[in-house]
Order: sequence, then C-alpha cells, then structure tokens
Amino acid sequence: MLMTTSSPDGGSGSRATRFDSTVAHPARVYDYWLGGKDNFQADREAGRQVIDAQPGILFGVHANRAFLGRVVRFLAGECGIRQFLDIGTGIPTQDKRRRDHRRRLCGRRAIRIPESGRRLGWPGR
Repeated sequence: MLMTTSSPDGGSGSRATRFDSTVAHPARVYDYWLGGKDNFQADREAGRQVIDAQPGILFGVHANRAFLGRVVRFLAGECGIRQFLDIGTGIPTQDKRRRDHRRRLCGRRAIRIPESGRRLGWPGR
C-alpha cells in the first residue's frame, strides 16, 4: 500500500511512502495495549509477545496515560499554561486525549505534530 505524506520541510510537495501493515510499529502496539482499534495483526502479535515477556507492561502503559492527563490538567489549570505542543505519530489515541485536552484547555492552544513532521503509520487519517 502507498500513502502520500506532506513533505517534512512543511512545503506543499508530497511524496509516496510505503506502508507495510505486516511489520509492527511501536505506536500501533501502544494503541493495542490501550485497547484501541488503530492497529494490525502484526502489532497485536508483537504486543502479546511483550506482555508475555513483561506482564507489568500494561500497568505501565495505563499509568503513563494517567500521568499525562494529570500533568496537562495541572499545567493548564494550576499554572495557567496556554499553549501545548503534542509531538507524536499522528495515530489517534484510544483514551481520547485530544478531546480531553480541548475540554480542559478552554481558550488554550494545543498544536499536534507527528514525530517525523509528517503523518506516518496510519493511512487515511
């Protein structure tokens, strides 16, 4: 499968990138651990292998998400931070983090940038 992504320098040009759903991607494995739907068989298999080797991984993943929520609430509410930069893969999160950010930020801005400067790992979004 080919997907088109915007150029990393922010230009208007685009380029084709190979998308291989048979190779696990760390962000999609993480999505699987969170109970999300934006993952493939290879991601689920890799995720199960890690769970078998490290059964506590799921506790850590959910604790990490809870910590992120507490930090955003504290920074927005108690410290008055009005702008946030969210660097990630561009894959939607199962815990609806973006929607929660918007609800909590009221009048603040959150800018989301995929880690590579362009969206990779999930076609069509």
